[in-house]
Amino acid sequence: MPVGRPLARLGGTFRRHVGMTAVVAAGIALRVAMLVAYPPALWFQGDSGTYVKLSQQWPAMPARWPYPWLLKAFEWTGTFYSLTVLQHLAGLALGVAVYLVLRRIGVGPWVATLAAAPLLLDATQLTLEHYLLTETLFTSALAVAALLLVRRERPGPLACLAAGICVALGMATRPTGVVALGALFLFLLLPWRGWRPVAAYLLGIVAVFGFAFAGTGSIEGTLGTGSGKFLYGRTAHVADCDGMELRPGLRKLCAPQPLDQRPDRPDWFIWNKASPIHQAERPEDLDEFAREVLKQQPDRYLAAVARDVGRYFWSPDLGPTEVCLANWWRPQLAPTNWAANFDCVPRTAGPDYQWQPLPSKNADPNVASRFLHAYGRYAVTPPLALAAAVLLALIGAVWPRRGRLRLSMIALVYVGIGVGIMLFSVATSMFDLRYGLPALAFLPAAAAVGWLRLRSAPVTHDKATAAAGEPKGLAPTVAESSGEDDDGSGDRGHGLVAVPERGGDAGGLRS
Repeated sequence: MPVGRPLARLGGTFRRHVGMTAVVAAGIALRVAMLVAYPPALWFQGDSGTYVKLSQQWPAMPARWPYPWLLKAFEWTGTFYSLTVLQHLAGLALGVAVYLVLRRIGVGPWVATLAAAPLLLDATQLTLEHYLLTETLFTSALAVAALLLVRRERPGPLACLAAGICVALGMATRPTGVVALGALFLFLLLPWRGWRPVAAYLLGIVAVFGFAFAGTGSIEGTLGTGSGKFLYGRTAHVADCDGMELRPGLRKLCAPQPLDQRPDRPDWFIWNKASPIHQAERPEDLDEFAREVLKQQPDRYLAAVARDVGRYFWSPDLGPTEVCLANWWRPQLAPTNWAANFDCVPRTAGPDYQWQPLPSKNADPNVASRFLHAYGRYAVTPPLALAAAVLLALIGAVWPRRGRLRLSMIALVYVGIGVGIMLFSVATSMFDLRYGLPALAFLPAAAAVGWLRLRSAPVTHDKATAAAGEPKGLAPTVAESSGEDDDGSGDRGHGLVAVPERGGDAGGLRS
């Protein structure tokens, strides 16, 4: 073989992946800067300490056990640096995996790069990878489960088993994962290809939850649902108790403020000392109060949920306490300078594996933190970009006469998971930029698949004349074009392929 041909192929491969290579390099540099700027990890008051304390109770299995067990697995290192490095590596690997799977499906290199870029470059994503919080594990588990099922037209039993294990681990980490669990089940079930893939997927789920039930001994602990205080906060925030019939024990749980003077965030009703939650006679009263609001004033509840979900897709106006919370999810100048604002300034973990951070009140910014603070002011995925991604995915999925039904299903399931995570979080808790972040692993990819389907050749119902030497019933049609020359073929995209006509569907479910 002439030497020029392998070199030409290598050059073509480099040209196709040069954009992604640059994005990955930038993602690596940004994560190194995070490790330098905020050693060893960022700390969220309350949640981070709780997870570390739970990890020290091993082998006891608490509710939402996967993250405490992950913390325990790295305790031998004696520093939280080990875990933050792992979380940053997971973010990088996930971005690369999304790119590779989209390319395998047929998405062009530049579109696939754009779809993976938010995972690699978004400042909120970088920040949450550096926190001792569950977001990175949760997002990775759900995204890996989805990638395992969509990378091939007919995923094998082992891939389905692994996907079931991953999605169950995600749900055990955060109950919001039930959205992905159901969506991926439908993705396997609807194009029925036999019982083995579905059975393997369900077996993985049952194995994880069976293991968790053996350790926790309760349904609530297995599913990680816990008490109803979060739904209480969501409903108490919008309830108009003057128009409700409540027994005296429940009326004590009504908000003390008028409707137009209530706090910005529903979690005020959970954590604030002045909240009526402390007047609950028993934990079950919180669930009962929430049920009464949902039954008697569903319009108020649904309107609040719809409004808050919409804030993920439209630049939201944040109230004072919401701005305070949002500050945690952006790189700050000096995260250990608690004196500036004890409640709103992030802090760093201590140098050892303890559940309390250092009470440092004096910290000077360094070069890395100054850069990241400036970067974080602009390098975030715009809400309108997420709205456009959803719209493009849906249009591509339902556009008529395009065939490629498998692409439609991938786009729809990815939109369902991304939007479903936002909806579930808002409906059961509140709007928080942190809760919507996992959608970055799904919505841009859904848009890329929707774009691919729109570019596919339209399906025609006219019978084309078979070319000489071809079997009857086969007509050449352009299945797709990636916009680049295939290696050694000279064709654009995948070139001309013979697709059997099946009722105008151009091949039905095709990869």
